[in-house]
Amino acid sequence: MEKGLRGYFDRVGINRICDLLSAGGIAVFPTDTIYGFHCLATDQAAVEKIRFLKGNRKKIGFVLLFSDIEMVAGWVLSWEKDSREILNSIWPAPLTAILMAAKSVDFGLKHRGAIAIRIPAKRELRDIIDNIGGPIISTSVNRSGNFPLTRISEIISTFPGLSVYISRKGRNHDLPSTLVDFRISPPQVLRHGAYNWI
Repeated sequence: MEKGLRGYFDRVGINRICDLLSAGGIAVFPTDTIYGFHCLATDQAAVEKIRFLKGNRKKIGFVLLFSDIEMVAGWVLSWEKDSREILNSIWPAPLTAILMAAKSVDFGLKHRGAIAIRIPAKRELRDIIDNIGGPIISTSVNRSGNFPLTRISEIISTFPGLSVYISRKGRNHDLPSTLVDFRISPPQVLRHGAYNWI
Protein backbone atom coordinates (compact mmCIF):
# COMPACT_ATOMS: atom_id res chain seq x y z
CA MET A 1 0.00 0.00 0.00
CA GLU A 2 1.26 3.47 -0.82
CA LYS A 3 2.48 5.59 2.03
CA GLY A 4 0.16 8.24 3.37
CA LEU A 5 -3.11 6.29 3.36
CA ARG A 6 -6.01 8.62 4.15
CA GLY A 7 -9.62 7.96 4.96
CA TYR A 8 -12.01 6.93 7.71
CA PHE A 9 -12.38 3.85 9.87
CA ASP A 10 -14.01 0.96 8.03
CA ARG A 11 -13.27 -2.76 7.80
CA VAL A 12 -10.93 -2.45 4.84
CA GLY A 13 -9.21 0.55 6.41
CA ILE A 14 -8.74 -1.23 9.73
CA ASN A 15 -7.11 -4.21 8.00
CA ARG A 16 -4.75 -1.91 6.11
CA ILE A 17 -3.89 -0.02 9.28
CA CYS A 18 -3.02 -3.31 10.99
CA ASP A 19 -0.77 -4.31 8.08
CA LEU A 20 1.02 -0.98 8.14
CA LEU A 21 1.49 -0.92 11.92
CA SER A 22 2.75 -4.51 11.84
CA ALA A 23 5.31 -3.44 9.24
CA GLY A 24 6.65 -0.70 11.52
CA GLY A 25 4.51 2.18 10.30
CA ILE A 26 3.30 5.25 12.18
CA ALA A 27 -0.42 6.02 12.03
CA VAL A 28 -2.45 9.07 12.98
CA PHE A 29 -6.07 8.48 13.90
CA PRO A 30 -8.64 9.70 16.42
CA THR A 31 -8.88 8.14 19.86
CA ASP A 32 -11.82 8.54 22.26
CA THR A 33 -10.51 12.03 22.84
CA ILE A 34 -8.01 13.69 20.49
CA TYR A 35 -5.90 12.64 17.51
CA GLY A 36 -2.94 10.45 18.34
CA PHE A 37 0.29 9.07 16.92
CA HIS A 38 0.18 5.26 17.05
CA CYS A 39 2.55 2.35 16.52
CA LEU A 40 3.14 -1.13 17.88
CA ALA A 41 4.19 -0.97 21.52
CA THR A 42 6.71 -3.74 20.88
CA ASP A 43 8.36 -1.98 17.92
CA GLN A 44 11.17 -0.01 19.55
CA ALA A 45 12.22 1.68 16.28
CA ALA A 46 8.68 2.94 15.67
CA VAL A 47 8.36 4.15 19.26
CA GLU A 48 11.59 6.11 18.90
CA LYS A 49 10.37 7.59 15.62
CA ILE A 50 7.28 8.95 17.38
CA ARG A 51 9.51 10.37 20.10
CA PHE A 52 11.60 12.06 17.40
CA LEU A 53 8.52 13.46 15.63
CA LYS A 54 7.26 14.98 18.87
CA GLY A 55 10.70 16.26 19.82
CA ASN A 56 10.66 14.38 23.14
CA ARG A 57 14.20 14.55 24.42
CA LYS A 58 13.33 13.07 27.79
CA LYS A 59 12.64 9.34 27.91
CA ILE A 60 9.13 9.65 29.29
CA GLY A 61 6.64 6.85 28.77
CA PHE A 62 3.67 6.92 26.43
CA VAL A 63 0.09 5.72 26.88
CA LEU A 64 -0.52 2.13 25.82
CA LEU A 65 -3.89 1.08 24.42
CA PHE A 66 -5.19 -2.44 25.06
CA SER A 67 -8.27 -4.30 23.85
CA ASP A 68 -9.26 -5.94 27.16
CA ILE A 69 -8.26 -6.40 30.79
CA GLU A 70 -6.69 -9.81 30.13
CA MET A 71 -4.21 -8.24 27.71
CA VAL A 72 -3.42 -5.54 30.28
CA ALA A 73 -2.61 -8.12 32.96
CA GLY A 74 0.57 -9.28 31.22
CA TRP A 75 2.02 -5.77 31.35
CA VAL A 76 1.27 -4.95 34.99
CA LEU A 77 3.51 -5.89 37.91
CA SER A 78 0.80 -5.67 40.56
CA TRP A 79 -2.70 -4.35 41.19
CA GLU A 80 -3.27 -2.12 44.22
CA LYS A 81 -6.11 -3.59 46.31
CA ASP A 82 -9.31 -3.60 44.20
CA SER A 83 -7.89 -1.51 41.32
CA ARG A 84 -8.38 -4.28 38.77
CA GLU A 85 -12.06 -4.64 39.68
CA ILE A 86 -12.57 -0.87 39.54
CA LEU A 87 -10.95 -0.55 36.15
CA ASN A 88 -12.76 -3.58 34.78
CA SER A 89 -16.03 -1.86 35.69
CA ILE A 90 -14.97 1.40 33.98
CA TRP A 91 -13.15 0.30 30.83
CA PRO A 92 -13.56 0.68 27.91
CA ALA A 93 -13.57 4.43 28.53
CA PRO A 94 -11.44 7.58 28.06
CA LEU A 95 -9.66 6.95 31.36
CA THR A 96 -5.93 6.33 31.53
CA ALA A 97 -4.65 4.40 34.53
CA ILE A 98 -1.17 4.64 35.99
CA LEU A 99 -0.05 1.22 37.22
CA MET A 100 3.23 -0.46 38.12
CA ALA A 101 4.80 -1.93 35.00
CA ALA A 102 5.93 -5.51 34.77
CA LYS A 103 9.70 -5.88 34.83
CA SER A 104 9.63 -7.19 31.26
CA VAL A 105 8.19 -3.92 29.90
CA ASP A 106 10.72 -1.99 27.82
CA PHE A 107 12.32 0.91 29.69
CA GLY A 108 11.24 3.38 27.02
CA LEU A 109 7.57 2.65 27.65
CA LYS A 110 7.52 3.40 31.36
CA HIS A 111 8.39 6.25 33.67
CA ARG A 112 9.87 5.57 37.10
CA GLY A 113 8.63 2.00 36.96
CA ALA A 114 5.05 2.96 36.04
CA ILE A 115 3.06 2.53 32.87
CA ALA A 116 0.05 4.44 31.50
CA ILE A 117 -2.73 2.16 30.23
CA ARG A 118 -6.15 2.60 28.64
CA ILE A 119 -8.79 0.39 27.06
CA PRO A 120 -10.40 2.79 24.59
CA ALA A 121 -14.14 3.08 24.17
CA LYS A 122 -13.81 3.38 20.38
CA ARG A 123 -14.59 -0.04 18.94
CA GLU A 124 -12.33 0.49 15.92
CA LEU A 125 -9.28 0.93 18.14
CA ARG A 126 -9.98 -2.27 20.03
CA ASP A 127 -10.45 -4.09 16.71
CA ILE A 128 -7.03 -2.89 15.56
CA ILE A 129 -5.41 -4.03 18.81
CA ASP A 130 -7.17 -7.40 18.64
CA ASN A 131 -6.09 -7.92 15.04
CA ILE A 132 -2.47 -7.05 15.85
CA GLY A 133 -2.52 -9.17 18.99
CA GLY A 134 -0.88 -6.66 21.32
CA PRO A 135 -1.03 -3.09 22.63
CA ILE A 136 -0.28 0.03 20.63
CA ILE A 137 1.34 3.30 21.62
CA SER A 138 -0.88 6.39 21.70
CA THR A 139 0.27 9.95 22.22
CA SER A 140 -1.10 13.34 21.21
CA VAL A 141 -0.20 14.69 17.76
CA ASN A 142 1.94 17.73 18.48
CA ARG A 143 5.46 18.95 18.99
CA SER A 144 6.45 18.52 22.60
CA GLY A 145 5.31 21.54 24.61
CA ASN A 146 2.71 22.64 22.03
CA PHE A 147 -1.05 22.15 22.04
CA PRO A 148 -2.35 18.99 20.33
CA LEU A 149 -3.39 19.45 16.69
CA THR A 150 -7.12 19.03 16.15
CA ARG A 151 -7.50 19.19 12.36
CA ILE A 152 -6.33 16.42 10.04
CA SER A 153 -5.20 18.97 7.43
CA GLU A 154 -2.91 20.62 9.99
CA ILE A 155 -1.56 17.24 11.05
CA ILE A 156 -0.71 16.21 7.47
CA SER A 157 1.05 19.50 6.74
CA THR A 158 2.95 19.44 10.05
CA PHE A 159 3.87 15.73 9.95
CA PRO A 160 3.95 14.66 6.28
CA GLY A 161 4.96 11.22 5.08
CA LEU A 162 3.44 9.02 7.80
CA SER A 163 1.87 5.66 6.99
CA VAL A 164 -1.77 6.46 7.79
CA TYR A 165 -3.96 9.51 8.39
CA ILE A 166 -7.51 8.68 9.47
CA SER A 167 -9.95 11.54 9.93
CA ARG A 168 -12.82 11.43 12.39
CA LYS A 169 -16.51 11.60 11.65
CA GLY A 170 -18.60 13.60 14.08
CA ARG A 171 -17.32 15.49 17.08
CA ASN A 172 -14.84 13.98 19.51
CA HIS A 173 -13.82 15.40 22.85
CA ASP A 174 -11.23 18.15 22.69
CA LEU A 175 -10.17 17.06 26.15
CA PRO A 176 -7.50 14.42 26.77
CA SER A 177 -8.32 11.30 28.74
CA THR A 178 -8.76 11.51 32.50
CA LEU A 179 -5.53 10.39 34.17
CA VAL A 180 -5.78 8.45 37.43
CA ASP A 181 -2.99 6.97 39.56
CA PHE A 182 -4.05 3.48 40.64
CA ARG A 183 -0.78 2.69 42.39
CA ILE A 184 -2.27 4.13 45.56
CA SER A 185 -5.53 3.62 47.44
CA PRO A 186 -7.81 5.39 47.01
CA PRO A 187 -6.84 6.22 43.41
CA GLN A 188 -5.77 9.83 42.81
CA VAL A 189 -6.78 11.96 39.82
CA LEU A 190 -3.71 13.48 38.20
CA ARG A 191 -5.55 15.14 35.30
CA HIS A 192 -9.24 15.78 34.76
CA GLY A 193 -10.40 15.01 31.25
CA ALA A 194 -13.00 13.31 29.07
CA TYR A 195 -14.03 10.73 31.68
CA ASN A 196 -16.09 12.06 34.57
CA TRP A 197 -14.25 10.67 37.60
CA ILE A 198 -16.34 10.99 40.77
